[in-house]
Amino acid sequence: MTTELLEWVNAYLEKDEDIVVAIKKMWNEWSAAHEEPSLEEFSAAVLADPRNEAGRGVDHREGMDWMSPEERAEYEREMEEKGFFSGPRVRLKSREITREHIARMIKKHNERMEWALKQAREVMPEDISEPQEGELIDLIEKVKEFRKELRKLGLEAEDEDKK
Repeated sequence: MTTELLEWVNAYLEKDEDIVVAIKKMWNEWSAAHEEPSLEEFSAAVLADPRNEAGRGVDHREGMDWMSPEERAEYEREMEEKGFFSGPRVRLKSREITREHIARMIKKHNERMEWALKQAREVMPEDISEPQEGELIDLIEKVKEFRKELRKLGLEAEDEDKK
């Protein structure tokens, strides 16, 4: 892989607010201006760079087998628009993870989790049982309570609770 690509990736990792970044997020930006490499080749190069450390990946399509392929593709597109990228993550080894960064990420991921749970409720099959729907509603409420706790700790502004 080219030095240009790896230097671009490491500059990206140095500045991105997330510190631990989804490789697909970076690839999307890279591929907007470059024809190559494929996502698989890009991922392999990024993970092979000794300056980087692999993080645990996620699959946001997990458990969505009941959707049609078209619905899953649309769901994935919507998830990515909101910043939920499936696949491996990576971070620059030399970039320190600070307390402020952790607080910012907890807040950000709590907001994303609440959005994702609300989306899940909107696309639930109509034949879902009442107890299952109740569990999802309870989870949404717990996320809202967690946001209130974050606010008490000074990690979220007062007016954000009204979302």
